[in-house]
Amino acid sequence: MKAIVRNVLLACLISTFAFFGAIGNRHTKQAALTATVAKQPAPFITEAQKETFTCLGVAFLAWVLCFWRCGVINRRLNQEREYMQRFTEHSRTSSFHRQC
Repeated sequence: MKAIVRNVLLACLISTFAFFGAIGNRHTKQAALTATVAKQPAPFITEAQKETFTCLGVAFLAWVLCFWRCGVINRRLNQEREYMQRFTEHSRTSSFHRQC
């Protein structure tokens, strides 16, 4: 359970920095563009958009990997829980048969 919480917190941290990068990059570029709209070439605008989409992609990827990893951990915990239940049940029945 601690691993799931740790994965969620890590995804929150990564996505927070990625969102700040996307928002901070957008505002700086827009302020520069409004001052000198006619002087800025088109590749500068597309480069800012690429950086923003990259930051948003990193945030999205962090959450997708977090959910995937939590699913794997949860599956392993369920398998271990099922194994322990079977082992306990087997121990109870075998000791019962030994006493009879």
